[in-house]
Amino acid sequence: MHYEKIYRPAFTVLGIACRASNAQPDTIYGLWQRFREENIAAHVLERVSDAVYAVYCEYDSDHTGEYTFVLGYEIPATAAAVEDTPEGLVVANIPAAQYAVIEARGEQPDALISAWEHVWTSTLARSYICDFEVHWGPMAVEVYVGMK
Repeated sequence: MHYEKIYRPAFTVLGIACRASNAQPDTIYGLWQRFREENIAAHVLERVSDAVYAVYCEYDSDHTGEYTFVLGYEIPATAAAVEDTPEGLVVANIPAAQYAVIEARGEQPDALISAWEHVWTSTLARSYICDFEVHWGPMAVEVYVGMK
């Protein structure tokens, strides 16, 4: 598995969330559907870009346990939404850390699922504090895996 290791400063994502696990992918698909149906973009006015962030945090254990899954947009640290979060939305604070970055280019969600399967079977020294994906477009996703 090819990856680049980078340091990423802390940042904030505003969006919607649920508890999920890899054993129940329908929960994740359901949140993506809700994200589109409720047009979450219309509720996150102060965003850094139109890239969609999928955040995996608050792990119970490792990739086999439950975690909090957040879908949203990166917002500036000074955004008013941080102080006054709109009803139904959550703020996820992504910590500064070293991340392994894996590109998942191609048909989605197949390319993304394949990237995660490589991560799950790899020897990466994962922190299980926070991982995230940046969805730049329909065929371009970057997976950021938090490292120890």
